[in-house]
Amino acid sequence: MIGKKIRAIRKRKNLTIVELSEQINVTSGYISQIERDLISPSLAVLKRLSDALEVPLSSLFMEDSSQNVVTIQENDRTKVKFGNINVELEFIMPVLSKDEKADNVEAFLFRLKPKTWVSEDIIMHEAKECIYVISGEIQCHVGSSVYTVSKGDSICVPENNGHMIFNSNDGESEALCIISPAIHK
Repeated sequence: MIGKKIRAIRKRKNLTIVELSEQINVTSGYISQIERDLISPSLAVLKRLSDALEVPLSSLFMEDSSQNVVTIQENDRTKVKFGNINVELEFIMPVLSKDEKADNVEAFLFRLKPKTWVSEDIIMHEAKECIYVISGEIQCHVGSSVYTVSKGDSICVPENNGHMIFNSNDGESEALCIISPAIHK
């Protein structure tokens, strides 16, 4: 396993086996055996390899992730408008279909017009909700308390706490909302 990782890094760096072997003062045959996982190199050789390949020594021992990394371009984000809310949710992470395993978190952006509530109804769910205000200011009404959250500030509402979100300002507000566990499946 380490050998395959060393080979992949070496090739990514456009190094030949001979060039790498010269840099760490071993034979090219030795590097070849390491890369084919026929031998286990000493810690000293692994350290010289990590230095020559310009990677942390620990990265040679890390298992490859079985999860796929996903990038989502700004124009490719899924946008959803639910009938009971006054904002469009712009998901910044993949939205799963009903038959896919649910993620333990979801994150989306929303823009709230001036003098507007996110919903006319109280929002309540079995998830923690954290809201970070990107621009403007919002009010988060939780029970009888009102929390004003300004640009750069955030608020976390524990699960099963009814709340309402209002933009009391004359300008649009934008916020990032992270909910865990995910509720929009």
